[in-house]
Amino acid sequence: MSGPVVVDVADAVATLTVDDLRPLARYDAAFTRALCEAVEETADSDAVKVLVLRTAAPDFCPDLPATAPESEVFTAWEQDFAAATALYQSLCFCKKVTMTVVTGTCGAAGSGLLLCTDLAVAATGARFRSPFLDRPEANFVLGALMMRLNRAKAWLVQNGVLEADEALAAGLINEIAAPAGLDEVVARRAATVTRMPLDGITMSKMLLQAVLDGHGVGREFDQAGFYANAKWGGRR
Repeated sequence: MSGPVVVDVADAVATLTVDDLRPLARYDAAFTRALCEAVEETADSDAVKVLVLRTAAPDFCPDLPATAPESEVFTAWEQDFAAATALYQSLCFCKKVTMTVVTGTCGAAGSGLLLCTDLAVAATGARFRSPFLDRPEANFVLGALMMRLNRAKAWLVQNGVLEADEALAAGLINEIAAPAGLDEVVARRAATVTRMPLDGITMSKMLLQAVLDGHGVGREFDQAGFYANAKWGGRR
């Protein structure tokens, strides 16, 4: 697949590479739909067990000045960013194991995406901005489940930035590697997953989805439209 997302499949690992995720930070609907379609199409392949999301840029997803969607595209925003078939839920409830590779700055949009993946590896020096105040589609329940409630609350109310070692200690990421060794770490972790039978991966993800639903992850996504209206409603 070409375009904004390049997909490379080898040894049951699909690597989805974008130039950078700045279009996601800008709420670029076309880019987001293309990334979502790449995730869904790749996850449907029986030749794939692991999806690895990464960028070619030094910074995974730098913050950009916040801009509210125009009123005429507000409904489209919800369809592309918060709905059941949109990018964030497609990653969160993906039938295959998902992994994010973070380098440099991971702004609010990138951190919101990171919460929806199963595994995360970061390069030394990576930094993670809280997504909860800026991104209505960011799922706080996922943050609480991954990081424990007290850590997620601190990240929220302080609108904080976590350094890589802090993110590792909090449970947001799984491993830190020097930039030169990042690919090796990603390959090792992906290979561990690919040793599982495909049916085992699918069943495990279905069980995980049931746990997430039981904790209210789906309901939190359903609230995104209300959060967006509270954030942007006065500008419509």
